[in-house]
Amino acid sequence: MAEGKLANPGPLGLGGFALTTFILNVHNAGLVPAALEAALPLGLFYGGLAQLIAGFLEMRTGNTFGMTAFGSYGAFWIALASLIYFTRLHLIPADALGPALGITLIGWTIFTTIMTVVTFKSGHGTLIAIFVLLDILFILLVIGHYTGSKAITTFAGYEGILTALVAWYGMWEGLKAQFDVMSTD
Repeated sequence: MAEGKLANPGPLGLGGFALTTFILNVHNAGLVPAALEAALPLGLFYGGLAQLIAGFLEMRTGNTFGMTAFGSYGAFWIALASLIYFTRLHLIPADALGPALGITLIGWTIFTTIMTVVTFKSGHGTLIAIFVLLDILFILLVIGHYTGSKAITTFAGYEGILTALVAWYGMWEGLKAQFDVMSTD
Protein backbone atom coordinates (compact mmCIF):
# COMPACT_ATOMS: atom_id res chain seq x y z
CA MET A 1 0.00 0.00 0.00
CA ALA A 2 1.39 3.39 -0.97
CA GLU A 3 2.12 5.86 1.81
CA GLY A 4 -0.91 8.01 2.58
CA LYS A 5 -3.27 5.73 0.65
CA LEU A 6 -6.16 4.33 2.67
CA ALA A 7 -7.41 0.78 2.33
CA ASN A 8 -11.00 0.34 1.19
CA PRO A 9 -13.10 0.22 4.39
CA GLY A 10 -16.13 -1.13 2.51
CA PRO A 11 -15.37 -4.84 3.00
CA LEU A 12 -15.01 -4.34 6.77
CA GLY A 13 -18.35 -2.54 6.93
CA LEU A 14 -20.11 -5.06 4.73
CA GLY A 15 -18.61 -7.95 6.68
CA GLY A 16 -19.84 -6.52 9.98
CA PHE A 17 -23.26 -5.86 8.52
CA ALA A 18 -23.52 -9.28 6.86
CA LEU A 19 -22.46 -11.44 9.80
CA THR A 20 -24.61 -9.62 12.35
CA THR A 21 -27.60 -9.58 9.99
CA PHE A 22 -27.13 -13.28 9.28
CA ILE A 23 -26.99 -14.30 12.95
CA LEU A 24 -29.99 -12.18 13.98
CA ASN A 25 -32.07 -13.48 11.09
CA VAL A 26 -31.18 -17.10 11.80
CA HIS A 27 -32.91 -16.30 15.10
CA ASN A 28 -35.83 -14.51 13.38
CA ALA A 29 -36.32 -17.45 11.00
CA GLY A 30 -36.56 -19.76 14.02
CA LEU A 31 -33.63 -21.87 12.82
CA VAL A 32 -31.56 -21.30 15.99
CA PRO A 33 -33.64 -19.37 18.53
CA ALA A 34 -30.60 -18.92 20.83
CA ALA A 35 -28.79 -17.08 17.99
CA LEU A 36 -30.13 -13.85 19.49
CA GLU A 37 -27.59 -14.29 22.28
CA ALA A 38 -24.79 -14.26 19.67
CA ALA A 39 -26.35 -11.40 17.70
CA LEU A 40 -26.34 -9.00 20.65
CA PRO A 41 -22.55 -8.86 21.25
CA LEU A 42 -22.01 -8.91 17.48
CA GLY A 43 -24.39 -5.95 17.29
CA LEU A 44 -22.22 -4.04 19.73
CA PHE A 45 -18.84 -4.88 18.26
CA TYR A 46 -18.79 -6.21 14.68
CA GLY A 47 -22.07 -4.96 13.27
CA GLY A 48 -21.80 -1.90 15.48
CA LEU A 49 -18.29 -0.74 16.27
CA ALA A 50 -16.59 -2.19 13.18
CA GLN A 51 -19.18 -0.60 10.87
CA LEU A 52 -18.89 2.68 12.74
CA ILE A 53 -15.12 2.58 12.20
CA ALA A 54 -15.68 1.74 8.52
CA GLY A 55 -17.95 4.79 8.31
CA PHE A 56 -15.25 7.05 9.76
CA LEU A 57 -12.73 5.59 7.31
CA GLU A 58 -15.14 6.14 4.41
CA MET A 59 -15.25 9.79 5.48
CA ARG A 60 -11.46 9.92 5.10
CA THR A 61 -11.77 8.57 1.54
CA GLY A 62 -14.40 11.19 0.66
CA ASN A 63 -17.22 8.64 0.30
CA THR A 64 -20.23 10.40 1.81
CA PHE A 65 -22.60 7.51 1.02
CA GLY A 66 -20.30 4.92 2.63
CA MET A 67 -19.78 7.17 5.64
CA THR A 68 -23.52 7.65 6.07
CA ALA A 69 -24.40 3.99 5.50
CA PHE A 70 -21.73 2.36 7.65
CA GLY A 71 -21.82 5.03 10.35
CA SER A 72 -25.59 4.89 10.58
CA TYR A 73 -26.04 1.12 10.46
CA GLY A 74 -23.13 0.71 12.91
CA ALA A 75 -24.99 3.00 15.30
CA PHE A 76 -28.21 1.05 14.57
CA TRP A 77 -26.65 -2.21 15.72
CA ILE A 78 -25.21 -0.63 18.86
CA ALA A 79 -28.57 0.97 19.67
CA LEU A 80 -30.55 -2.22 18.99
CA ALA A 81 -28.30 -4.39 21.16
CA SER A 82 -28.30 -1.71 23.87
CA LEU A 83 -32.10 -1.49 23.81
CA ILE A 84 -32.36 -5.22 24.49
CA TYR A 85 -29.57 -5.23 27.08
CA PHE A 86 -31.02 -2.17 28.86
CA THR A 87 -34.40 -3.90 29.01
CA ARG A 88 -32.84 -7.06 30.44
CA LEU A 89 -31.00 -4.97 33.03
CA HIS A 90 -34.31 -3.25 33.93
CA LEU A 91 -32.95 0.15 32.88
CA ILE A 92 -35.88 0.30 30.44
CA PRO A 93 -39.26 -1.08 31.57
CA ALA A 94 -40.01 -4.44 29.91
CA ASP A 95 -43.38 -3.18 28.66
CA ALA A 96 -41.60 -0.34 26.83
CA LEU A 97 -39.52 -2.71 24.68
CA GLY A 98 -42.30 -3.52 22.18
CA PRO A 99 -43.29 0.08 21.44
CA ALA A 100 -39.63 1.21 21.43
CA LEU A 101 -38.68 -1.55 19.01
CA GLY A 102 -41.67 -0.80 16.78
CA ILE A 103 -40.92 2.91 16.37
CA THR A 104 -37.23 2.11 15.92
CA LEU A 105 -38.06 -0.27 13.06
CA ILE A 106 -40.32 2.32 11.44
CA GLY A 107 -37.61 4.99 11.66
CA TRP A 108 -34.99 2.68 10.18
CA THR A 109 -37.39 1.67 7.40
CA ILE A 110 -37.73 5.33 6.42
CA PHE A 111 -33.96 5.85 6.58
CA THR A 112 -33.31 2.67 4.58
CA THR A 113 -35.85 3.67 1.92
CA ILE A 114 -34.00 6.96 1.43
CA MET A 115 -30.66 5.13 1.21
CA THR A 116 -32.17 2.60 -1.22
CA VAL A 117 -33.42 5.33 -3.56
CA VAL A 118 -29.96 6.92 -3.53
CA THR A 119 -28.27 3.60 -4.46
CA PHE A 120 -30.04 3.56 -7.82
CA LYS A 121 -27.93 6.58 -8.79
CA SER A 122 -24.78 4.46 -8.25
CA GLY A 123 -25.61 1.90 -10.94
CA HIS A 124 -23.78 -0.70 -8.80
CA GLY A 125 -25.90 -3.86 -8.94
CA THR A 126 -24.71 -5.45 -5.71
CA LEU A 127 -25.13 -2.23 -3.72
CA ILE A 128 -28.64 -1.78 -5.13
CA ALA A 129 -29.51 -5.41 -4.29
CA ILE A 130 -28.23 -5.07 -0.71
CA PHE A 131 -30.33 -1.97 -0.07
CA VAL A 132 -33.48 -3.23 -1.81
CA LEU A 133 -33.28 -6.44 0.23
CA LEU A 134 -32.57 -4.49 3.42
CA ASP A 135 -35.54 -2.21 2.78
CA ILE A 136 -37.79 -5.25 2.24
CA LEU A 137 -36.40 -6.76 5.46
CA PHE A 138 -37.25 -3.67 7.51
CA ILE A 139 -40.75 -3.51 5.98
CA LEU A 140 -41.34 -7.18 6.83
CA LEU A 141 -40.02 -6.69 10.36
CA VAL A 142 -42.36 -3.72 10.89
CA ILE A 143 -45.33 -5.71 9.58
CA GLY A 144 -44.38 -8.74 11.68
CA HIS A 145 -43.90 -6.60 14.77
CA TYR A 146 -47.22 -4.77 14.54
CA THR A 147 -49.33 -7.73 13.42
CA GLY A 148 -47.66 -10.20 15.77
CA SER A 149 -47.48 -12.63 12.84
CA LYS A 150 -44.92 -15.34 13.51
CA ALA A 151 -45.15 -16.35 9.83
CA ILE A 152 -44.15 -12.87 8.62
CA THR A 153 -41.31 -12.64 11.14
CA THR A 154 -40.09 -16.09 10.08
CA PHE A 155 -40.26 -15.08 6.42
CA ALA A 156 -38.40 -11.87 7.31
CA GLY A 157 -35.71 -14.03 8.90
CA TYR A 158 -35.17 -15.95 5.67
CA GLU A 159 -35.20 -12.72 3.67
CA GLY A 160 -32.65 -11.30 6.13
CA ILE A 161 -30.41 -14.31 5.58
CA LEU A 162 -30.56 -13.59 1.85
CA THR A 163 -29.71 -9.94 2.56
CA ALA A 164 -26.66 -11.06 4.54
CA LEU A 165 -25.50 -13.38 1.75
CA VAL A 166 -25.70 -10.57 -0.81
CA ALA A 167 -23.77 -8.27 1.58
CA TRP A 168 -21.08 -10.95 1.93
CA TYR A 169 -20.91 -11.05 -1.86
CA GLY A 170 -20.39 -7.27 -1.82
CA MET A 171 -17.61 -7.75 0.73
CA TRP A 172 -16.03 -10.36 -1.56
CA GLU A 173 -16.21 -7.93 -4.50
CA GLY A 174 -14.37 -5.30 -2.48
CA LEU A 175 -11.67 -7.72 -1.35
CA LYS A 176 -11.29 -9.19 -4.84
CA ALA A 177 -10.90 -5.71 -6.34
CA GLN A 178 -7.76 -5.17 -4.25
CA PHE A 179 -6.16 -8.32 -5.61
CA ASP A 180 -7.24 -7.44 -9.16
CA VAL A 181 -5.40 -4.10 -8.79
CA MET A 182 -2.35 -5.78 -7.23
CA SER A 183 -2.10 -8.29 -10.09
CA THR A 184 -1.94 -5.45 -12.66
CA ASP A 185 0.86 -3.60 -10.82
